[in-house]
Amino acid sequence: MEADRIEVRFDAGAFPRDAVYAAAFAFTDRCYARLHRPDAGTVGVVLRAKVPASFDGPAVAAELREELAAQAFRQRLADDGRDFLTSIAVGASADAGIDDLLGAPAVFEDPLGIATAWEEKHARKAEGS
Repeated sequence: MEADRIEVRFDAGAFPRDAVYAAAFAFTDRCYARLHRPDAGTVGVVLRAKVPASFDGPAVAAELREELAAQAFRQRLADDGRDFLTSIAVGASADAGIDDLLGAPAVFEDPLGIATAWEEKHARKAEGS
C-alpha cells in the first residue's frame, strides 16, 4: 500500500451502486477516486491523495466506510419516500379534477373583473361614456 492511496473493498451486494458512486464522489475535492471490480462479488474503491503530504490513509478509509453507510441510508430513504410522494401527487391530481389534468380552463366567478383583459375593461367604459 502506497502512502498516498488507500483501497477499500466490500461485497458488491452490500451497498446500492448509486450509494457507492456518491460516496466516492464525496472525496473528489481531495482525492482521485477509482472504482473497480476485482471479481464478480467485490467492489473496490481506490482513493489517491491530490496532495500526498496531508493524507492519513486509515482515517480516510474509515471516513469512506462511514460515507458509504450514510449514502446507502439516504438511498433507502429516497426509495422508501418515492411511493409516499407518488401517492401525494396522485391524490393532488385527483383533487384537481379531470379538467385540470386535461388542460381545460377552469370555470370560476370573477365579480370584480380582475381576470378581465385590460382592453375589455376599457372598451366597456368607452362604450358607456
